[in-house]
Amino acid sequence: MDYTKISSDERSLAESQRAAYIELRDIARNQSANYESELYWEVIKGKEYLVRKHNGATKILGTRAPHIEEFFLEYTNKRNELIQRIKYLRMVIDDCKDKISKTNIARVSQYSAQVLRKLDKERALGTHFLVSGLQCIYAYESQANVRFKQNIKDRDLYNISKAASQSLVLIAEKGMEKRLYSYLIQIDTTYRMFGQKGRYRFINAQNFSIDLVCSGINDQNNWMLNVPRIETISFCDNGLPVPFICLAPHIFAVYKYWQAQNNKDKHKDTRADFDSKQAYAITEMVKKELGRCITVEDYSAMPDCITSCKEKLAQETEQMFSSSYQI
Repeated sequence: MDYTKISSDERSLAESQRAAYIELRDIARNQSANYESELYWEVIKGKEYLVRKHNGATKILGTRAPHIEEFFLEYTNKRNELIQRIKYLRMVIDDCKDKISKTNIARVSQYSAQVLRKLDKERALGTHFLVSGLQCIYAYESQANVRFKQNIKDRDLYNISKAASQSLVLIAEKGMEKRLYSYLIQIDTTYRMFGQKGRYRFINAQNFSIDLVCSGINDQNNWMLNVPRIETISFCDNGLPVPFICLAPHIFAVYKYWQAQNNKDKHKDTRADFDSKQAYAITEMVKKELGRCITVEDYSAMPDCITSCKEKLAQETEQMFSSSYQI
C-alpha cells in the first residue's frame, strides 16, 4: 500500500487542533461581533451612565437603573466568558502547533495556507473558490488520517511535494479573478496577475504561483463546480490548521486517470505515470480508509469522456493493490 496511517498520537493531535480551530472560527463568524463593544459606567454631571465603546466611538446607553444593571452584568459576564474561551482555544492551537510541525502530518506550504485561510475568512472558500490541483491530496490525507509515501527513496512515486509546495490551483465562476486578486494583495502586496479569457496566474516575489480557472456555464471545466466536494482541516508546515474545500477524492481520482490517458496519447509518459499512480492510490484510499458510499449521481455532472474511465481505473487499481471493489 502506498500510504501509511498516521499514529494514534498524531491523530489525537490532529483532532484537537481541528476541533479548536473549528470552534474558534465559529466564534469569529457568529459570536464575536455581538461582544466587540466594551461597557463601563461613567459619571456625567452627577449622574451615572452606562457607556458603550466600540472602535473608538462611545455611546450612552442609559442612566443607572435595575434593568440597565442587569443588562450590563449579563453582557459583561458573557463577554468575559467568550474572551476566556478564545484564549483557551488559541492556547490549544499554539500547543498543538509545535507538536504537529514535528510530525508527518504537517504538509501544506505557508503560502498556500495564507491564501486558503484568507478565502475562508472572507467566506469565499467553497462558495466562490474551490481547490482542484495537487493540493487536494493533502486534504484527502487529513480526511482519511493517512499520509501518502513521500520520502527521498520514493519521491518520484507521486511527484507531490515539489509541485504542491510551489503552487495552488483554484477554480471559480467566470469573473472572479479580480476578487481573488484583491484578497491576495491584502496578504502579500508583491502578487501580480497574468492571463486572460478565464485562465489566470498570480505570482508573488517568492515565485509562488496560484492558477485560477474561471468557468462559465458552457465552459468545459464548469463541471468541477457541480460535483461532490469535501471540507476538512489540514495542516501547514508550521503546524497551524488550514481549511480545505476541494473536489471529492473519488472525483479527483477519475479526473487524474483521464489526464493520464491524455498524456499517454500525447507521449508525455512521465507525466502520465505520475497522474495514473496518483489516481490508483487515491482510489485505493477511498475504499480502504473512507468507506464512502459512492453513487452514480456523484459523476452525473462530469463529462462522459471522463466518467467512461472509472471502470478501467477500478480494474487497474485492483490489479495494482490486489484488492476487489468497485467505484
